[in-house]
Amino acid sequence: MLAAALAAGLSGCFLDTQKYPGMLTPQTNPLPEGAKWAFGRGSEEAFVIRHSDPVRVRIAETNSVYDLSFYEKRTLIPAGSWVFAGPEGYAEILLPGDTQVALHGRGTGVVGSESRREPIFTLLDVTGATVSFGEAGQVELPGGAILEGSSGPFWVETIHHRLIRVRNRSNQIGRVDYRDEVIRLEPSETVELALLSDFSTPFELDPSTREVDSPAGRIALRGQVEVLSAGSGSVLRATGTSEVEGLGLRLELDPGDEVRLESLGPASSDQ
Repeated sequence: MLAAALAAGLSGCFLDTQKYPGMLTPQTNPLPEGAKWAFGRGSEEAFVIRHSDPVRVRIAETNSVYDLSFYEKRTLIPAGSWVFAGPEGYAEILLPGDTQVALHGRGTGVVGSESRREPIFTLLDVTGATVSFGEAGQVELPGGAILEGSSGPFWVETIHHRLIRVRNRSNQIGRVDYRDEVIRLEPSETVELALLSDFSTPFELDPSTREVDSPAGRIALRGQVEVLSAGSGSVLRATGTSEVEGLGLRLELDPGDEVRLESLGPASSDQ
């Protein structure tokens, strides 16, 4: 009698076997315009290959995300599309110009449009990634710095939530544009880049700016400035109102002012 009563009482109930709380639901659908159009659709295309799960893609200017499964390991996506890899995922993205980007573990990137003068790929988040250029090209790193090369591979990894490392594993010279610095990356060299709160995107120089390479490093000059090299440093003499920017400094000079810039050089072995 008791079992029959319980069965009758439960016969009209729906039993949810999902864990509490349930799956998150979007607060807005479709997504807000700012999220949807952050990267517009472009004419270029990229080929995505899933080597291990999970790998997901989101087509440009759409809201839906879908998995690449074991029976559908490859897909063609337009510029502006997103690629996601999970903690155990491994995704390879084949881009125009024979550029290849591989996400090893958790990572997120967006295919760029070179016809819109964008980097060919933008790494928004990365655990580890390899970048190889078939010809001269640019890839944007987390935080906004630009990796440029014509060979590869380059290894990019996050070593701290505010620090990434770039290693040149190729036999060609690469370069990283980081704020007001251009970092020359020789074969086997490594550079560590801080992820700054105000981004590490390369600065756009004023059209009146001229750049000079000195023993102290790259210097940007505006106005009337004479550059006199002396030893391991550079002497700058203003012949008119001018501005000097380099080595993390920005100096305003009046006519007749002189300034000497010297590189600190490597630390001594006893320090």
